[in-house]
Amino acid sequence: MSWEMVRNLVRDEWIILSLLLIWSLAGLTVICERIYALWNVLPKSESFKNRVIGALEAGDLPKATALCEMSSVPLAEVYERGLHVFQKTPHKTTEAVASQRAAVILSFKKYLWALGTVGSSAPFVGLFGTVVGILKAFQSMSVAGTGGFKVVSQGIAAALVATAAGLLVAIYAVIAYNYFVSRVNTLALHYKLFTEEFLTALGEHAKLKAAGVVPAAAPAASDGGTAAAPVATVSTPAPTT
Repeated sequence: MSWEMVRNLVRDEWIILSLLLIWSLAGLTVICERIYALWNVLPKSESFKNRVIGALEAGDLPKATALCEMSSVPLAEVYERGLHVFQKTPHKTTEAVASQRAAVILSFKKYLWALGTVGSSAPFVGLFGTVVGILKAFQSMSVAGTGGFKVVSQGIAAALVATAAGLLVAIYAVIAYNYFVSRVNTLALHYKLFTEEFLTALGEHAKLKAAGVVPAAAPAASDGGTAAAPVATVSTPAPTT
């Protein structure tokens, strides 16, 4: 196929190919944005979860709050909301964490509707170009007053080009859409487990605080030595005479 023939095909179907080009650019933009947004979210979230749980187990609630405020991981929004509600209305912590987790998972699906729209509509745009090309082929036959391959070849070729372009755009868009949906579902499952661990740690912290035995952070050892454990002193009553 010569360059001149390709140019003629594009010229004949420029409206359809322009629409497919816009579809393609929109799909590629969403793919790049979602790859950037979801890159390493799971390992970063797991590392952040371990630090916050460690602070809660050590009884250091201010440290856990500070970790949430300084972190840019999406899980930090869930934990920060939970800690904020826990300090004011502890009985509403579970509901607050669940609602914030749902909001974060919803943000993971951002723009996926556009990618799905590209994947589902691109074949129909190409099919529309196919119909237009066939109509042009029949119009050429009516103008020429005769049939034959030479008369209809240009219209049929243009129709096939539009069909191929529509299928190409749809194939990569559908593959990317299914990948991101699977990725978001995996993140949603892990975030559910992370929030359950967080709520469990908060519950244990509340029990220890109610019992007055919240563990304190271990004292730092001086000069590389081992910190001595505190010795409990028990007062004994003075002997009576």
